[in-house]
Amino acid sequence: MGDKQASDYYDLALRHRKNADEAFQTWTLGKEQEYHAAAMLHAQMATMYAGMAAAAKVALDY
Repeated sequence: MGDKQASDYYDLALRHRKNADEAFQTWTLGKEQEYHAAAMLHAQMATMYAGMAAAAKVALDY
């Protein structure tokens, strides 16, 4: 894995974090269940991609 791949994963993590924040804010304003589900999904995806970015960076060290 290279630096580009780690960077791509990091960008995906940031995008999902932004989407999670927006969905969570919408949910807290209207309490509509689908926004809560979207916020949870995007938060999970952000965590996954952040982990993949970290793993890609660690792989560069070896």
